[in-house]
Amino acid sequence: MMYRHCIYCSADLGTNQELEAFPVGRTVAFDAAKGRLWAVCRKCARWNLAPIEERWEAVEDAERRFVGSRLRVQAESIGVAKAPDGTRLVRIGTAPPGELAAWRYGSELRRRHRWFWPAVAVGVGAALVHVLPFGMAAAFAPGVYFGVAQYVGSTRRVIRIPAPESPTGEALDLRGVNVSGAVVRPGAGPGDIRLEVPTDGLWDRIRGSGARPDRPVVTLHGDAARRTVERAMPLVNAFGGSRATVGQAVTELTRHESAAAVLDSLARNGARLGVTMVTGSHRTGGAPLTGARALAFEMALHDETERRALHGELKLLESAWREAESLAAIADRLAAPGD
Repeated sequence: MMYRHCIYCSADLGTNQELEAFPVGRTVAFDAAKGRLWAVCRKCARWNLAPIEERWEAVEDAERRFVGSRLRVQAESIGVAKAPDGTRLVRIGTAPPGELAAWRYGSELRRRHRWFWPAVAVGVGAALVHVLPFGMAAAFAPGVYFGVAQYVGSTRRVIRIPAPESPTGEALDLRGVNVSGAVVRPGAGPGDIRLEVPTDGLWDRIRGSGARPDRPVVTLHGDAARRTVERAMPLVNAFGGSRATVGQAVTELTRHESAAAVLDSLARNGARLGVTMVTGSHRTGGAPLTGARALAFEMALHDETERRALHGELKLLESAWREAESLAAIADRLAAPGD
């Protein structure tokens, strides 16, 4: 059964009345040639790949609806149609990787960037308060504002690592202060990552406690590392990027042969994460992951996660095919004369 909430931000995906076989999402994307179907989240604009058993009838239905729609725009490889109930259908043809990446991630990253200038205006206004004659309370207001923002961002829980996957053997809560300063390094195989996470808290950072033995840097591997970085990247790229920066990120993504190669390249010498308005750790190495490189890393991370999901489906299909072949062979032997 199709999930009803975004697997990235947990927001409700909404419903549509247009696709009877797939009533999930107000924006539905599909690729009829490859048999893929996505529900696009309204909040974070991420594409949620539908389970394979939900796709075939829904993709055929979406294709019919798209062709029959009067409100549609069609390019060579991507088209958009609006159904009578307001549902948007995004049809993927033979889209080049760069064009598809720009469609999938560009709007969300540019939407985040629209919050950048209001944030800058707030910061400039707070700085001006110091020099304007608004009295003692006004002079302390900017410090209070930034202090509250630091506390909220630092204490926000990003993810909980369950005890079986935790390197400490106990459930591990990772918060903004831990993510800011974590370092991504290549894992054992192509596209694999490991994450070195400092476990000191906000007050440890403020006091400059250094490497305390009771606050070690822990290393996450496999799915735990990947899930943590997936949750962390929207905080790292909180302000998204301009059209030019997103274009540079797409170029970086298409310059490599695969998303796994992008991850390996960016993490080769260590990529240190940083969260806006949160004090970073100075105990960990690696070069800061910022700008177009950070956007490209977020894009590649989700592309590689989806590729792995599709690879898992291929294994299931192969298993089902082998089972069907064995059953067919048994049936053929039973039907043969003399058996």
